[in-house]
Amino acid sequence: MAALAAYAIETLKIKHGLLWFFVIYSGTIFPFQVYLIPIFKAYNQVGLYDTRIGMILIYAALIIPFSVFVLRNFLMGVSKEMLESARIDGASDFYIFRKIYMPMARAPLAAVFLFQFTWIWSDLLFGMTLTKSESARPVMAAVSLLGGSTIQKVPPILLAAIIVSIPTIILFVLSHRNLEKGFIVTTK
Repeated sequence: MAALAAYAIETLKIKHGLLWFFVIYSGTIFPFQVYLIPIFKAYNQVGLYDTRIGMILIYAALIIPFSVFVLRNFLMGVSKEMLESARIDGASDFYIFRKIYMPMARAPLAAVFLFQFTWIWSDLLFGMTLTKSESARPVMAAVSLLGGSTIQKVPPILLAAIIVSIPTIILFVLSHRNLEKGFIVTTK
């Protein structure tokens, strides 16, 4: 979704594109703690409190602005001549997005994915506030509750923390080349 939004804002030159960018990006202006009480109240009223779908929705809403920002910056650096030549050849906007821009954006997409995955995987703020049962709670929030108010069993907690960090380590190892390219591309 973020890639499509960035493509529409930067490449399609939709009406008031910069305004739409600022509307989407405004979600990152304030610290997440500012949103916590209104989201908590809304989730209780709507019935999303302590549900997996509620957690999916909040995480999706929080990761899209940063992703749009990074991908839009990448698209700003892509040659406009490539877009124009594809249009002259009769390519549709979606074809250009899917067959030209998405393969070129593999490195920034990998970087964005790794950052967002790591943030969601290690989030405690929303995981502890918007859930109460273990079935809806993110894994790090569940690990943080192992110790209780007094930590007496340190080895099991450390083992759980190590096990929980394995997926993030595997993702970084498997995609370190794309991550490095993503850093280089997004900083140019």
